[in-house]
Amino acid sequence: MPENQVFLASHTPYEATAWTPSGSGILTWSVFSIYRATLWSVGSLTVSEQGISNPSYALQFEYLRNISADYIVEASQREMLRLGLHTDANIQRWILAMRGIIPDTSRGDLLWIVFTPGQGVRFLSQKFSQSELLGEIADAEFCLALADIWFHPDCHSAKLRRSLLQEDAA
Repeated sequence: MPENQVFLASHTPYEATAWTPSGSGILTWSVFSIYRATLWSVGSLTVSEQGISNPSYALQFEYLRNISADYIVEASQREMLRLGLHTDANIQRWILAMRGIIPDTSRGDLLWIVFTPGQGVRFLSQKFSQSELLGEIADAEFCLALADIWFHPDCHSAKLRRSLLQEDAA
């Protein structure tokens, strides 16, 4: 059984065999590669106009450079505000919660975000055979807002979105 499926099964109510890798891509900023993201879903990936409709899905981030927690949280905030889909008050509340969860990352670190639509999001770290629940935000609207950073049609990195969703570049 692949290690990532076992990892996901240990942190969700789904068996390892339920988790399927979907797309993968690298986020770049100018000439810098920031992270490699891989999308995992329970069952075959199902995408509609409302977003991903699987009962659960996860993004695995393998960091390709050192990034501070502040930078990760502030970039998330900028993208949520730029998309303009949620109130400033909610975004501020979510960012405050994220500040207590998101760690500084080093090259090679693996961070996971597990999305459970209608419920919320879990943040996990994985180093070798060790894993840690960093925190959880039980808010269905936050789940959508955070997912929009990577999956909304107007998200900042259309190339990464297409890679994750395995869409052809149109």
